[in-house]
Amino acid sequence: MRALIQFLDERLPLRTPLRAFLSDPQPSSVGWHHTLGSALLFLLIVQFLTGGVLLLFYAPTPDHAWESLRHLEEHNKPGDLVRGIHVWGASFMIVVATLHILRVVFAGAYKRPRELNWMVGMVSFLLILGFAFTGNFLPWDQKGYWATRVGTEMISTGPLLGPFLADFLRGGEEIGAYTLSRFFALHVFFLPGLLVGATLLHLYLLRKHKIARDPLSDGKGERTIPFYPEQMLRDSTASLVVLVLLLVVAILFPPGLEAGADLSDTSYDPRPEWYFLAHYELLRVVPGPPMLVTVVLPTLIILALLALPLLDTGPSRNWGHRKLAVFSLVALFAGMYATSAYSKIYHSGERVQISEEALPLPESDNPQQMIRARQVLIHYECVNCHRLRDQGGLVGPDLSQAGWKFSREHLRQQILNPRASNPDSRMPVFEGRISEEDLAALVEYLSLML
Repeated sequence: MRALIQFLDERLPLRTPLRAFLSDPQPSSVGWHHTLGSALLFLLIVQFLTGGVLLLFYAPTPDHAWESLRHLEEHNKPGDLVRGIHVWGASFMIVVATLHILRVVFAGAYKRPRELNWMVGMVSFLLILGFAFTGNFLPWDQKGYWATRVGTEMISTGPLLGPFLADFLRGGEEIGAYTLSRFFALHVFFLPGLLVGATLLHLYLLRKHKIARDPLSDGKGERTIPFYPEQMLRDSTASLVVLVLLLVVAILFPPGLEAGADLSDTSYDPRPEWYFLAHYELLRVVPGPPMLVTVVLPTLIILALLALPLLDTGPSRNWGHRKLAVFSLVALFAGMYATSAYSKIYHSGERVQISEEALPLPESDNPQQMIRARQVLIHYECVNCHRLRDQGGLVGPDLSQAGWKFSREHLRQQILNPRASNPDSRMPVFEGRISEEDLAALVEYLSLML
């Protein structure tokens, strides 16, 4: 064994950097709360390993994606457990990352000279959310398909680049094979590369600037201790506890698989995963253009988080002297988690609720016909999928400018039998279900939406 170690050390000299790593000086105030970063790194490794195993079984095509995972679920229980660990691992990463961010905020560890490391950490958090968003779509089941449809429609509401980004993610105007291919490439190639790069930079900056001392010990000459053995033992124990919890949750609550994506089933109520539910709830309740919630608010929050070290430039890292920054971040994350929990418990399966008067009323020579059209939109639940100005759902195309885009004849045929022009249309067929008077009113109403 000694000869083997000497052989490897001569050709791959790791002993010196390993000794330096183990003896890296740490503030004596380090403790269990400093293990969150190591636990997050451990979860990232678990995600990469389990994701690599799933690649051996997964077929990234609309015809085979769902079937490959169903076969894994029914005929390969170890593989299904690996998928459960991978699916739940995303939630664990988001929770641990949130706790890690809050710890850094309480300690004021984003202050000089660690501003760049904070910003890199925030970018890493956004990449983790990107992993979650792209991964939800890959099973090609009802939940993933419709949640992704809503997500890309929300992106399309952004000014200037919004429609371009939505079309880029979808690979066109509709969700299909190109969408699955792009999400797969993002999930297994581009995002991992970006996150690995951000993680390595984060670790390098951490090693360069060291762990921030306890704010209460600033200026008191706190002594240092080596990373090994005390803190290394804490980090290892925390990672082991996280692994055990992840295994227990994956075994007791397997993620399962909903029915395969049905592009014509507009009765399905799209619900995002819990970590996006707060955003979903805000879209439902905040008045005004959807862009305020889909683009403006998230952008402001992200920019504020990135700029926190530039906004809080005071010398003290004592959280009592930084109450505004600390309480703001705690309120932000607590509000997000509380809203998600509330939505999960009380709003599951709820339909879009819009009053007739809230819908726009275009100018017409026959105002009574326009009023009837608004009643038709409510009665046939068109507003559950389509948006009209600031009201309605995000599943189907926005009809706010339907008069510019479509002729009356096209609108009529699209309402009666949408699958005649597009076999994959998600709209239900209304031929034989809607009266001629209601149809005429609806067509005229949409033709005047300019």
